[in-house]
This record gives sequence, C-alpha cells and structure tokens, in this order.
Amino acid sequence: MVTLDERLACAERLAGRCARLVDVGSNHGFLPVHMLQAGLCERALICDISRDALARAQGLVEKTGLDGRAELRVTDGLTGIALAAADVVTICGMGARTIAHILREGAPCPVVMQANVELRLLRRHVEAIGMHVEREDIALAAGRYYVLLRAEPGRRERMSDYEAHMGPTLLRDRSPLLLPYLKWRQGVTRRALEGMRLGGNAEKRRQAERDAQDVERALEEVAAGSGRTRAEKEERLR
Repeated sequence: MVTLDERLACAERLAGRCARLVDVGSNHGFLPVHMLQAGLCERALICDISRDALARAQGLVEKTGLDGRAELRVTDGLTGIALAAADVVTICGMGARTIAHILREGAPCPVVMQANVELRLLRRHVEAIGMHVEREDIALAAGRYYVLLRAEPGRRERMSDYEAHMGPTLLRDRSPLLLPYLKWRQGVTRRALEGMRLGGNAEKRRQAERDAQDVERALEEVAAGSGRTRAEKEERLR
C-alpha cells in the first residue's frame, strides 16, 4: 500500500469516506491511490494541469492495479468537472489565492484544502462562495506545520476577524499539535512585527500588530482551556 506523509494522511482523515475522490493538483497521485487501496472511496478522479505530473500518477495507478477505478485528466483545476454531493474534492499544496481561483464557486460536496499561505484569505473565500469550514486539523511533516481545512456546503454565521485569522474550528477542536503550532506562529508574527517596525508602511505595521495580538490571544485561550480540561478530569476521578 502507498504510504502517505503526515500532511497527506491528515488530508485523508478530513476527507473520510466518499463515493468519488476528486484530487486536484494530484502530482504523483499518492492520496487518491492510497484512499482507493484503503477502501475509502469507490472511484477517484486524478487531475493535474501538468501532463508530466499526471504521467507519474498514471504509472502509480497501473503499478497498483487500480486502472479500472481511477480516471486521470489533464485540466486546470476543476474546469470541466461535474461534481456530485457524494464526492469529496481535495486541493492540497497550493497558495490560498490559487485554491480560491480553482474553487471560484461553491461546491455541492465537501472540499479539503491545504494552503501554504494566507489561511485567513482562504477562510473568507469559503464564506464568500456559500460554504463553511466544518473542521480543521494540523499536520507536522518534515519539520513544517500545515493547517488543513474541510469546507462543506451551506453558510454559517460570519466569522470575526480574529476567527478568520486563527480558525474557529481549529481552536475548538484542539489538535494535539495546536499548542506547538501556536508557539511557532508566535515566533513568526513577532519576527514579522519587528521587521515592520524597522521599515515598511504604517498600515502593514498595524496589521502585523493585530496578527501578533491574535496569536497571543489564541495561546492564552488554549492554555486556559487545557487547564479547565485537566481540572474537569481530576474532578471526575474523585
């Protein structure tokens, strides 16, 4: 069976079971082939804009004997693909703006996304196309943190600026990696703020300050929540 790294394994967990997996920008095809092998999907549509990348995926499909259950298509994003409610779409390893371009309209099915940058923009885009973020999770692969989102059809209450930045479901679900991820984000935002103080315009500096404050607030909330959880467990044991 194809082995997934932690990032793609996280995408698999968020995708869950489905009739058809539509993997956009699949490259080698590891995720759809693994899900087919594990019986998590009946069929897979493996898409990439690169013919060379799709040729690598084709080789893996043939090697694993999955020719009859996997379709490969050279296409730009979701162009020409008719989605159904029983599908799950995965779009991983791209920038938020690229994902937003691919997912220009709302989908009738869940979409699992992993953006390398600008998660706030991606969460706002999900809202704008009439979907909502149902779940988020964190993966640590090759020493780097990745945040993955599962969006589903239907609108929810609009997120606050803080929630759009930090992820309400990320803070709610409390991944075991949440605290180390936030500490890493703390270092990133502090360095960005220092850079803005040394140079850059006033508006960017104010945004860097707000970002740093959001991360500090999230750290405080997670620490307080963890404390309450421990206290509740101790109370139940008495």
